[in-house]
Amino acid sequence: MTTYEGVRSALQHKHEELRQRLGKIQRNLRATPALDSEEQAIEHENDEVLDHLDDSSRAEMEMIEAALARISAGTYAICVQCGGNISAERLVALPYTTTCIACAT
Repeated sequence: MTTYEGVRSALQHKHEELRQRLGKIQRNLRATPALDSEEQAIEHENDEVLDHLDDSSRAEMEMIEAALARISAGTYAICVQCGGNISAERLVALPYTTTCIACAT
């Protein structure tokens, strides 16, 4: 077992939650629109929110996938900008970060 098995497990769990959320969002976006014009306006606003949630969920999934790849490659806690170590505290706060705190600011 590697040092980051707990992190890997948590990231995989979060990834699965996001995958399920995306499925629900997609089903809602494909739902038959209402015939009433007022309801259509409300549904349009809801669709805009769902589109944003879809985009942000997909982006978060990509970051999680990249973090899982870095764990597998043994480069998880290494800053991609300076090559230094990313602190454990930072990784706990943002498990898919790619930079140390110095490079992030």
